[in-house]
Amino acid sequence: MSARRERGTASLEFMVLVPFLLLVAFLVWQLAIGGWAAVSANEAARAAARAATLGDDPRAAAEDALPGPLRDFRLSGGRAGDGYSYTVEVEVPAFTAIGLDPVSRTVDMPAELP
Repeated sequence: MSARRERGTASLEFMVLVPFLLLVAFLVWQLAIGGWAAVSANEAARAAARAATLGDDPRAAAEDALPGPLRDFRLSGGRAGDGYSYTVEVEVPAFTAIGLDPVSRTVDMPAELP
C-alpha cells in the first residue's frame, strides 16, 4: 500500500509543478523574443546608416533588414558630425500578457571618404 500512496503523491506533485514550469517557459520565450527584436533593431539601424553613407534611402534599407513581424518601426537620425547616426525602435511582439517595452538601437557610421 505504501508504493501505491507514493505514486499518487508523485502524480499530485507533478500536476502542481506543471503550471509553474509552463509559466517559466513562457517567460523565457518572451525574453528570447525581446532579444531577437533588439538584434533585429541593431541590424536595421546599421543598414540605415550604411545606406545613408552610400547615398541610398535609409528607411528602405532599415525596412528590408527587419523581419516581417517587426516591420512597424520608427526610424530617426541623419547626418551627425562627419558621419551618420540612425536609431531604429521596434515594438517587441507580445507572447505573454506581460509584454516588453519597445527596444531601440542606435548605430553611428562614418561618412564614406571620396
